[in-house]
Amino acid sequence: MTIDLPGWRSLDDSAAHGLATRIAEDTGCGLVEIRPDRVALFERDGTLFALVPGGEVTVGYDMAAFRPTPGQLASYADSAEEYSLPDIREFVASVTTRRRTVRVPALLVAVEARESEEDDFEAESAALAAAGTRLPTPDEWEWACGAGASTLFRWGEDCPVDTYPLNLSADDWPNAFGLRIGLDPYDAERTTDKAVVCGGDGGGMICGGSGFFLGWLCLATSYRDPSFGELVAEDPEIAHDSYFIRPVIRVG
Repeated sequence: MTIDLPGWRSLDDSAAHGLATRIAEDTGCGLVEIRPDRVALFERDGTLFALVPGGEVTVGYDMAAFRPTPGQLASYADSAEEYSLPDIREFVASVTTRRRTVRVPALLVAVEARESEEDDFEAESAALAAAGTRLPTPDEWEWACGAGASTLFRWGEDCPVDTYPLNLSADDWPNAFGLRIGLDPYDAERTTDKAVVCGGDGGGMICGGSGFFLGWLCLATSYRDPSFGELVAEDPEIAHDSYFIRPVIRVG
């Protein structure tokens, strides 16, 4: 079953409901609702899922488009002076993935991530598989979070530079698919690549007082923290309280 975003959004109400009903039957879910903005919600075993269409999609960030605001530059300058960091463009490039086209399947993605229940990556993956789910790939996670937005953050290029992002409201910082995602840097999420976590850095920037821009940068859709990813991969017990999982179900 091929479901891409333009095709899904072009369906009339009757066709969208019919397709969503088929998805529910094929995945063993209950169809909860289809909103006017075509956010489709499903439920299985007490977990709420949202439809994330797939196909050939674009993810990552084009550094040529990066134009930091005066506030971002000032915030970063303070951090750079204190921690001996490189130029802001060099640093942002080092912690984000590049713009690229990938192919991803249509998925039902858990609306909310939950705390990991296993230290061991293989045990976590096996537990998810036993429930008929799995972790998202890094590309799938980026697509689910940003819906192809070309900007640094899913909402645009700018961010507040007078406060840290903690427990942001999904209503104020929405996701195109209805997910509660990328709302708190402490809530870093595991992917199928055990060394890649997305959506945060486990709170390292904020806890270390690294500066407001760097705190928000952890919520950039394509943000990757190599050192935290390596920590999770090599010694997951240490990082256990710092990462979450977001189950997905493949459609079709």
